[in-house]
Amino acid sequence: MRLLIPVLGLDVRVQPMGWHPVEDAQDVRTQWDVPDFAAGHHIDSAFPGERGNVVISGHNNMGGAVFASLSTIGEPGNPLALGDEIIVEDALGRRFIYRLTSWRRFPEANASVALRRENASYLLPTDFPQLTLITCWPPESNTHRVIITGALTEIRTP
Repeated sequence: MRLLIPVLGLDVRVQPMGWHPVEDAQDVRTQWDVPDFAAGHHIDSAFPGERGNVVISGHNNMGGAVFASLSTIGEPGNPLALGDEIIVEDALGRRFIYRLTSWRRFPEANASVALRRENASYLLPTDFPQLTLITCWPPESNTHRVIITGALTEIRTP
């Protein structure tokens, strides 16, 4: 699988991604195993073109920083905007075209358990075909999450 965002010149490989449990002073939570030098398709999320939420994560400042250009959405010089095309291409060459419908940046570091659970609602299944891209911000750390969502508008076959 590949993720392409033409306005950013982004073309990155996407591979399956899982998670593992992590215990801290507040509770036990899960930590994603985001791949290096690729984006990660959450193994419990939908596949492109299906009804449901296709969730893909990528690093913003390490491991190849494949989502660095996504993390600065909304900042001067970043051209990514509502309505822009986001393409997920599968192994058969089918292209699933999503249009950017929303984005949000919110604190994650030192967040309460309740806030982390609320933030995790972006990972939940949907009744419609949706794409959710996840990365961190700012470029020099990982204190915030950036969530970008898109709605499926077209499927192009080779």
